Amino acid sequence: MALMIAIVLGILALVFVLYPLYRGPANKGGLGRTAVTQEQPAAEVTELAEEEQQARSAIQEVELDYQLGNIEEPDYRSLRERYMRRALTALKSRYEREQEIDDDIEQQLQQLKESYEKTNHE
Repeated sequence: MALMIAIVLGILALVFVLYPLYRGPANKGGLGRTAVTQEQPAAEVTELAEEEQQARSAIQEVELDYQLGNIEEPDYRSLRERYMRRALTALKSRYEREQEIDDDIEQQLQQLKESYEKTNHE
C-alpha cells in the first residue's frame, strides 16, 4: 500500500514539474505573453553582460601573467588588445540592447497613457 502511494505521489510530482515544459509557449494570455517577451530581452542583456565580464577577467589574467613574466610583451599586447575588443564589443552590444528595451518601455508607457486618457474622457 505504501509503495502504491509513493508511486502515485511520484507521478503527480513529475506531472507538476513537466507540465510547464509540455505546455510551452501555448499560453496566449496577456500576462503570459508579456512575461515571455520581457524575459527574452533580459536574458540577452544578461548574456551580453556575462560576455563582457569574461573578457574583463581575461584581460586581468593576461595582465597578471605579464607582470609575473609568464608571457612576453608582444604576446601580452596582442592578447590584451583582443580581449579589450571583445569586452568593448560586448559592452556596446549590451548598451544598444538596453537602449532598445528602454525605447520599447517608453512606447508601451505612451500607449498605456493614451488608452488611460481615452477611458477617462469617455
